[in-house]
Amino acid sequence: MNLLVRGGRVIDPKTGLDETADVLVKDGRIEAVAPDLPVPSAVPQLSAAGCVVCPGLIDMHVHLREPGHEYKETIASGTRAAAAGGFTAVACMPNTEPINDNQSVTRYILETAEDEGIVRVYPVAAVSVGQAGEQLTEVWDLKAAGAKALSDDGRPVNSAALMRRALE
Repeated sequence: MNLLVRGGRVIDPKTGLDETADVLVKDGRIEAVAPDLPVPSAVPQLSAAGCVVCPGLIDMHVHLREPGHEYKETIASGTRAAAAGGFTAVACMPNTEPINDNQSVTRYILETAEDEGIVRVYPVAAVSVGQAGEQLTEVWDLKAAGAKALSDDGRPVNSAALMRRALE
């Protein structure tokens, strides 16, 4: 994909850039960023005047609700909404049915995201089995399946010993 994005407020936290500029994309990769770039032949242009052009955002706390509560949100609908808001990745909380407290649920989320999602999905697994705050999940198994973080999402881990084991 080739594209020239014209005249947006380009923000790049990595380089400290914050100015009105053009962004040239060639073969899906950023090739140049500068004010008033020359127009390559046959490259479509998109006006970004009044818009911010920046690296994709990551929403670290979403509720995709799939599996089990698809009437609220699905991986497909949630990732489309994220993309519409400028997000390129989301971290989905474990409050699904069944709760994301085992490898099979984590794998299901990742496989469904691969098939139906349009942004990256980072599963957040439960700290405790059933989010009940009593027994630690199999953290290493969840990590091996692709979980990127742990949370009991809105339910406190009341046991300091359990929380300490989770952090270790």
